[in-house]
Amino acid sequence: MSRAEGRLVGGRYQLMEPIGRGGMGVVWRAHDQLLDRAVAVKEVRYDSAMGDELSDLNRRTMREARAAGRLTHPNVVSSTT
Repeated sequence: MSRAEGRLVGGRYQLMEPIGRGGMGVVWRAHDQLLDRAVAVKEVRYDSAMGDELSDLNRRTMREARAAGRLTHPNVVSSTT
């Protein structure tokens, strides 16, 4: 188990295992302790981003979060449903 596995994020998301990696970070299989359900949590890595790179990474992260928030599919559960 890595140091990150088992870590509690946001006071409710227990990281279980990495399920994907990419240029911006790691996607984790996690457990939402508040709603008692499986979720995916994306950990954005800012490793060596500085200046304009950091601003670009922040913009890309927000764009991706907004796109994920607009998803509508029978297998995607929204907290408002």
